[in-house]
Amino acid sequence: MKMPVLFAPVLRSEGWSSIHLQTLDILTALRAHPNAPAITVVAPKETLARIPGGKIWLRDVSYPRLLRSAASRIGSCVLHVSDHSYGHLCHAHRPVVVNCNDLHHIVRPELPAGQLARWTTRVRGLLVADRVLAISNHLADEIRSHLGIPAERVVALPGAVDHRVFRESPEPEASGMLPLLSALRKDHLLILHVGTNHPRKDLPTLLRAMQLLREDRRLPVKLVKIGPRLGTDPASRQLAASGVPTPVVDLGALNPAAVAAACRLAHVLAFPSYYEGFGRPVLEAQACGLPCVLAAAASLPEVGGEGSLYHPPGDHEALADQLEKVLTDQELRNRLIVAGRANASRYTWEKYADKLTAIYREVSS
Repeated sequence: MKMPVLFAPVLRSEGWSSIHLQTLDILTALRAHPNAPAITVVAPKETLARIPGGKIWLRDVSYPRLLRSAASRIGSCVLHVSDHSYGHLCHAHRPVVVNCNDLHHIVRPELPAGQLARWTTRVRGLLVADRVLAISNHLADEIRSHLGIPAERVVALPGAVDHRVFRESPEPEASGMLPLLSALRKDHLLILHVGTNHPRKDLPTLLRAMQLLREDRRLPVKLVKIGPRLGTDPASRQLAASGVPTPVVDLGALNPAAVAAACRLAHVLAFPSYYEGFGRPVLEAQACGLPCVLAAAASLPEVGGEGSLYHPPGDHEALADQLEKVLTDQELRNRLIVAGRANASRYTWEKYADKLTAIYREVSS
């Protein structure tokens, strides 16, 4: 008999688009699996989220109560908490597994002291989890080191790519989705960045590299940015204050199909983050046949594999050098495309669901 699973997503009001997308992919993969468990998704109604203090009440008080009540009704089940920042929910029921997507606030803390203390308290709920699902091997090592969780309870379970969406495709199909980029690429070399404006994404280093390519090396480069628009959050206002010019095609947040189309139209993905728990945009780009230039930091060398070039984090001159190679050396581009495609093919949601259902069986036996 299959063990029922009680799945606990993060609140939609958090606005964590990458975690929401990952949750959707996990649930879709599980439901398509031949040994799919009976999944019940439980989350509080978020009507209080707009009231001052309401989201904290929902997350820290109401949510654990709701999970205990649901587990009591279902009986024997596995609780699956979708993100480490909700680690306090691990106390609601056993057995419990929890996804850990990064430990940035421990490795390179940037939160104000009060917020960091509250976040750390929630994350320490991982200590009671039967399995902590690290999204990369690098992160698994960080979990063991920084949280002191025994090695046997930490499992590296890398994310994956939806290869139905992220794939190489004839250009006319992509051009129809993003005519602006189709027109721009006639006269420009398009450097794509996918992600938030968070300081750890290190957009200033990318912008300085772009400036060097345009002004010193006379390459007609244009930055195409997908993610929260610049100027809409504190992180991007900090970027504007850095004084680095920002001539950007700012597309905002796009759905996965549009992101895939942008990958097919761009000439290279630049991902200069100095910390990533995984780096999903790298695999999505590679699956679309787009070469990548990444910072040699945290999990990125593990995820990017041989289908990427690397530069020291924060070094805009080295980043410019690597981008120039990819943009001007066709033989190198072809090698990266082939290696990237092979690398991305290893990451599928079918394999993810295979391993996750096996973990459910382990913790429930």
